[in-house]
Amino acid sequence: MSHVRSRLVVAACAVLALAGCAVPGQPVSPGIASEYMGETVSNAQVDATFSAWVQGTNGALVASRDEVATMVLLHDALLAASAEAGTPIHQADAERLAQDWFTGLGVTTAPSADFVYSFESQFALAVLSISGEDDALREVIDSAAAHAKVSPRSGEIDVDAFLASVDAAKATATQQELGANAFIPFQHVNAFSNASASWIDRG
Repeated sequence: MSHVRSRLVVAACAVLALAGCAVPGQPVSPGIASEYMGETVSNAQVDATFSAWVQGTNGALVASRDEVATMVLLHDALLAASAEAGTPIHQADAERLAQDWFTGLGVTTAPSADFVYSFESQFALAVLSISGEDDALREVIDSAAAHAKVSPRSGEIDVDAFLASVDAAKATATQQELGANAFIPFQHVNAFSNASASWIDRG
């Protein structure tokens, strides 16, 4: 490739990035974490939610970026599945449970809107799993794997990894007899694997 052509290719890529258009070979535009069910989620939104978990709880709660991205990506699908199963997740209930969780951990701040949003997914996961809605959970993740577009920063949707982490969370909740707090282990459910970005980019 000539130097002139090389410069043209670089310039074209720069224009695409500045315009927010996807660079060929990438599933979503730069700065976008995922596109699914008509919702576009930016990397900044995922980062803000990740911060709500870590900094927002003064380190009392630990979650990976992949786990947070899972909760954000699957939020609408999980709440829809819960409602269809006859156990709708109400924001007021999620806020109350999140606040009780914070209080039990000694966190004096109130859960932020970003935290509550992702916690709704965690709560829905717990409700569906513990009530035996395995088919519904399989449908949720199969649909996401087939139709969601995700950034290389998040990696690839991994159906088996997701279902395995759900099973592990359910087993922990059962073995530890967590009762009303059975949702806690589901914070570590993860739908992603094989992220291509470096750890510096991923946070």
